[in-house]
Amino acid sequence: MKEFKGTPGPWTGKDVGICRQDDAGLQLGFVMTADENRRDECAANAHLIAAAPELLEALQLAQKAMAEGRNVTYPEWYGVINKARAAITKALGEE
Repeated sequence: MKEFKGTPGPWTGKDVGICRQDDAGLQLGFVMTADENRRDECAANAHLIAAAPELLEALQLAQKAMAEGRNVTYPEWYGVINKARAAITKALGEE
């Protein structure tokens, strides 16, 4: 298993900030750090936040497949595993 190089957890709501840039419609999430020299850590946090939707989808698909048990076909499991791998790769900043 690869190690996450961002801010160690657990994270709480007070650690995470959300900014909105109205003119572009862009939303940005970030994890606060007091040390400006921790750019690698901040980049790792950004990759994790950017991958959050895909990670959530992969977990939801895995939970659904596990709940259905024997009714899930091999191709369906393969699809779940591929989505999870892609989300993990994105979260680790390896894509």
